[in-house]
Amino acid sequence: MRLITPICTLLAAVCSPVQAADGKFSANLGFDYSSGKYGSQTKTETWALPLSLKYRTDDWSLRLSTAWLRVKGDGNVTPEGDPLNTSRTTAISEGMGDISATATYNLVDERTAWVGLDISGKIKFGTASTAKSLGTGKNDYTLQAELFKPIKNQWTPFVSLGYKWKGDPEAINYRNVWLGSVGTDYRVTPSLSLGGSYDWQQAVTRTSGPISEAMLYLSYRLNTANKLNLYAVGGFSRASPDWGSGFILSHRF
Repeated sequence: MRLITPICTLLAAVCSPVQAADGKFSANLGFDYSSGKYGSQTKTETWALPLSLKYRTDDWSLRLSTAWLRVKGDGNVTPEGDPLNTSRTTAISEGMGDISATATYNLVDERTAWVGLDISGKIKFGTASTAKSLGTGKNDYTLQAELFKPIKNQWTPFVSLGYKWKGDPEAINYRNVWLGSVGTDYRVTPSLSLGGSYDWQQAVTRTSGPISEAMLYLSYRLNTANKLNLYAVGGFSRASPDWGSGFILSHRF
């Protein structure tokens, strides 16, 4: 499920220049698959059906998201890749993931300044089952800033930096971590965009590694209300998935 984070971050950067005077609702539904060992001896495979609802008005954007999860592995990591000290008695677990709420404020309007600046606050509520290793059972809090610059209505490079306060699950002590990403979007036509990002996060424990991964994506606007996003992710560290891919279908009401 963590693979959804970079694609949503990138799409938020791409969409930020298009702000609405009136409030607008949108819904995103997708499919995500990831596979990796996450520093252990066994492989964990995760299938996710992510769902998010978004409301945007003026300078504010509010998002509520969750996912249905199917995880195959011994339960030594969460679907987000965080290490756990527990293991499951069954090889496959299914259920709803954590619920996350994000609020983003466009502090600097890129249409009137040389660069745009978004400030985001996120709460990940520990609602997923700990018995099934679908979550830590604890809340996480993230504060993040993102700079982006539309260039000639085609390129939109961005860079973000954030800090996450991690809730500690049973029998394990997580560190609070810095995280960041850098990427760009290129608008080939009014309906087609290509882009990618590199994402990094500090190690959450003394024995785990940092997250280091890259994503490539294609975004195609089907019509005025619907958009399809395809993406693939490759990991460069033992805390990242070896690879992953998926799609997100967005509908604007």
